[in-house]
Amino acid sequence: MSAFQPIDIKPQYGRKWITNGTNNNNFKIYKDAYDDSPTNASIINAFVNYMYGQGLYDVNGQNIQKYISDEDVLLLCQDYKTYGGYAMQVIWSLAKKPLRIEYIPIYKLAINVDDSTEINGFWYSWDWCNQYKYKPEFYPTYTGVYKGYDLEILYVKRPTAEPFFPIPDYLAGIPWAKVEGQLGNAAKQHFINAMSVLTVINYNGGRAEDDVAEIQAQNVRNKVVGTENQSAVIVSFNEHAEDGVTVDQLSPPELNQQNVFYSEEAERKLIIAHSAPPILFAGSTGGNGFSSNADEIATATRGLFRRHINPMRTVIINGLDKVFNVIDSSIDLDFEDFAEETKLENTNNSSKSQDTSINLIDSPAEADSEPVDTFDEATKQAQAQLKGSVGGVQAILDIQASYVAGTTSYESAIAMLNLIFGFNRLQAVRLLGDPKPAENNANVTPIA
Repeated sequence: MSAFQPIDIKPQYGRKWITNGTNNNNFKIYKDAYDDSPTNASIINAFVNYMYGQGLYDVNGQNIQKYISDEDVLLLCQDYKTYGGYAMQVIWSLAKKPLRIEYIPIYKLAINVDDSTEINGFWYSWDWCNQYKYKPEFYPTYTGVYKGYDLEILYVKRPTAEPFFPIPDYLAGIPWAKVEGQLGNAAKQHFINAMSVLTVINYNGGRAEDDVAEIQAQNVRNKVVGTENQSAVIVSFNEHAEDGVTVDQLSPPELNQQNVFYSEEAERKLIIAHSAPPILFAGSTGGNGFSSNADEIATATRGLFRRHINPMRTVIINGLDKVFNVIDSSIDLDFEDFAEETKLENTNNSSKSQDTSINLIDSPAEADSEPVDTFDEATKQAQAQLKGSVGGVQAILDIQASYVAGTTSYESAIAMLNLIFGFNRLQAVRLLGDPKPAENNANVTPIA
């Protein structure tokens, strides 16, 4: 194990079960990294949304919601990205076939092994830190063969060398998620302290008995600040005035610059740990959020799907297929992408697709056809708000300047104005002007 590894991945052997660290604490480390780090949570949520898309469906048209709900599919995607794996309850019918598949939190499961250290079941407890109150219950592992149990556990994890428990793909970034959490807590405490006013009340008429002084000091505090005021009060009883209490505050030098550095560095390291394209996920380090070339966004999204989203979907679907193949072998599972995402990048992002002929630009419209409005009402409203905002106007000016400078092609600028702001081609041409002579005969398919 590495000396700098953020967790101890060595399993803990109990009386009957094996947990992921003491009382399944390793799962809690992953959960804390999600709860405490805004960057980590944002990237995980984005990956989960990309994976889930518009949901799981059968390519052949069968209704799979009668076997597994959309909410359970979303939860298993969340667990897969957060913890590196997911678990499902497989409920058998009286006909000895799987009847339902329901989500179960993977962090509430410990494993059971046989004499050959092969996993043959799982122990479930609501809280592994309180096993006496929530006594663990045993459930056999799902193998696809009915063994007389009404409920079995399907356990799926991303491929790693670890034999028992899953490991998330961003493991190396967990220390930086902790840094963000500590920075957030420090900022909160600094704000609370900065909003507080320290008041010192000195009594110079001689010292009082301890119990009398404490009662009198509390009475003074109640009269001066009450119970809701954030001001801090020090009451001091002194023999002489020169013995009065003074308060000196010391602040670390360049604290603000240090916080900015560690905040930006933590964000960068977490983006790297997730292998996330910075152009899609960078926040404070990503400039104004607009790319000078729409092709960069398309390329980054295609790379994200090919290197991460589709492989994750494949592992998830392969796990579920172990159940659906028993239910009905004709069911062919796949994830459906958002219509807007398919329109924007035309990535053909099916986890089963092998088509590499990917193009950013749509097919040409008929010469006399009217522009087709492909955006839904929510997208139109968001685009309208963006057009009227200061940042939106500046972004339009940036696109125009980028085209004039030659860093963005005419068609790429048209694409950005269409996809980001909702301008049709005629409106975009009015904003950009006629193409440069060298581009008049460019063989580029226009956006409808």
